[in-house]
This record gives sequence, structure tokens and C-alpha cells, in this order.
Amino acid sequence: MIEAGGGHKTPALAVKEALEEIIPGKYEIKVLDFMKDLGCTNLDEAHKKLWKYLLNHPELTKSIQTFDFITGPVNIRIYKLFLDRVAKYVMRYLYDEKPDLVFSTHYFNTMSIAHIRKTFDIGPILVNYLTEIFDFDSYWYLKNVDHYIVASEQAEKKLLKKKFPRDKLHVFPYPVRRSFFDIERDRKEVLRSLGLDNGRKTLLVTLGSEGIGSIHRMIETLVKKRFPLNVIAVAGKNEQLRRQLEQDFGSSDRETRVVALGFQERINELIHASDFCFIKPGPATTWEVLSMKKPIIFFESAQLSENPNIKFVVQNRLGYYAGNMPRKLSQIVDWFLGGYGLEECRRAYQEIRIENGSTRIARFLDRILEGN
Repeated sequence: MIEAGGGHKTPALAVKEALEEIIPGKYEIKVLDFMKDLGCTNLDEAHKKLWKYLLNHPELTKSIQTFDFITGPVNIRIYKLFLDRVAKYVMRYLYDEKPDLVFSTHYFNTMSIAHIRKTFDIGPILVNYLTEIFDFDSYWYLKNVDHYIVASEQAEKKLLKKKFPRDKLHVFPYPVRRSFFDIERDRKEVLRSLGLDNGRKTLLVTLGSEGIGSIHRMIETLVKKRFPLNVIAVAGKNEQLRRQLEQDFGSSDRETRVVALGFQERINELIHASDFCFIKPGPATTWEVLSMKKPIIFFESAQLSENPNIKFVVQNRLGYYAGNMPRKLSQIVDWFLGGYGLEECRRAYQEIRIENGSTRIARFLDRILEGN
């Protein structure tokens, strides 16, 4: 994977955990932050810096993606310009480690290994995992793999429409870490540890591991409305934002009680303790919150491929879209506090099945390695 947010890391960890549980000790499994761990640090840092910039400028990102859809796979050509810079690192890794199979959750990793395999006719079984649930960008159109896993029939149909080889495609539900469901503390304990009132409804706000987004402006609106509400705001790695939220809204005598936190390893317990969640529509966070059966309020998408996640949740009445509009967020929160929106979402969750594909993917990889 490449640790540019949780979207690429989480599926890798989910499959690793599933393999270790269903067939413990059978395989040596390593999860790599690929370019960084291979030693190609300059390119890795530049890539992550660019992606962080694009997350901060979603309209620019969407404009680039729209242009790419119209003009063809421009992004793929751009990425291919960097293959020579990473090729020697990938070659050395394949020669030294001799992996039997690579499960790649980032298109550039897939491109790099596919490039070495094609050029030198060496390398492992290559399995690409499309980390978007329902859609994909042009740089995910990668045919030089042995197997290509997607999380929905919608994504499969879109690849087939572009003449992707049918025999390489496999559909499994989105993988969620098995450890994500290990809840060590109940709701009361979690809220008590944060100094929050268990008798109030609780909103979890998390807009990505980098803390990107207009969190401050959105929370300020809730505070001004004086909602009887707990707000747990996870600022991710953005320590400046965490301090600002704590300074401006952290007073314990406010009607709306705000607790600002940094990056959280056990975000699952915060989701468990919350009544509803205000999140960015990335695939990993969306599917984790859905797996916990919590009503969702969506922030605006960072890229076009996240929009179908919003559509899926809203159409199935599992949540609502507020975007970057404080007034809209306030209206939805007010509705939830009145009980009506929450009850509708609870009924909707009873009518839908949210599956976890981690075990099925793990068994699939095992069959491949066994030659079946």
C-alpha cells in the first residue's frame, strides 16, 4: 500500500488480519508502505505532499479528474514518467525478498511491479485491489495483472464496459479489519473517559486522517445553536487544528460539549460510542461506519470516485449529505436530536446487509497460492 490516508492502508491490514486468523502461520505476510519502505523516499514524500495538497483543494482534484475522463488516461501517462525513478527499488525488492504474491492496494505500486514483470519477465503473482467501492479513476485501469479485485458489481460493470478482461475480475465485499470489531470499552466508559455526558446524543466528526476540511466552521455552527450534544472531533494528524478546536470550543460549561482529539488508533470505539457520524465519504471510513450501523452525515467528497458512496448511503436511507454547508449540518443534527432521522436510519439498517469481504479475499489469495 501507500499510506496516503486510510483508503489504501485499511484494506491491506484487513486482508492481513483475515489471513492470520483463518490460516495462522501458513504465510509470512508483510504490509509495506511501498515506496517509502523500499527506500524511494524522495518520490514517496513528493507524492504524499501532492496528495495532501489535492485533499485540501477538492474542486481542483475533481476538475483534473473530469479533464482526464474527457481526454483519456492522461494521469496514467504522467505516472509512467516516474516508473524509471522507482524501478531499481522495485527490482531490488523482488530480487531480495522474492514474494510469491503481491496484493497491491495502490495503482502506482501495481504499475511499478507490472512494469518490472513485463520488462524482465520476472516477478510474483500480482493482484490489484481497487480501493474505491463503486467507481474508479482512469489510473486504476491496469490490465497487466493476474487478478483484479473490486468491491461491487457497479465497479465490475464499469471496467467491463472499458473492455477489461472478464477472466481477471473478481467481486468481493469491501474488507474491514477484524480487529475493528474488537470493542474493549462500552459507550459509557468511552464517554466518561472523555468527560462527556452519557445521557446526551453524541456526534463523531472525522474528516480523514490528515484532518482536512472545514471542521472548525462546521462545529462553530453547532456550538452557536446550543444543541444539547456531545461532539467528538478527531483532527487526525493536524495538531494545529486540534489545538484550535480545543481553545475555541473546549469549555466544559458550554451547552454543546466539544472534545478535540488527535490521530486515534482505536477510532472504532469512538464510532461505537457515537449516535451518528459526520465523515468524509472515503471508502474505508464509509464502510467502517456502515459496518457499525451508525447513521452518517457526509462532508463533501475529495474526489469524484467518492460521490457514489454518498449516493449509496442516501438512497438506502442510511444517512444524509451536508457537504461543506454549516446550515445543512445544523438542520440534520437538529432532526437527529428530535429522534426522527435516527429512527429512519435504524429501520433502514434492518433492511440492508453490509458485508465484510476480508475473509473471502483472504481465502481467495490462499487458493491462488495453492494453485487452485
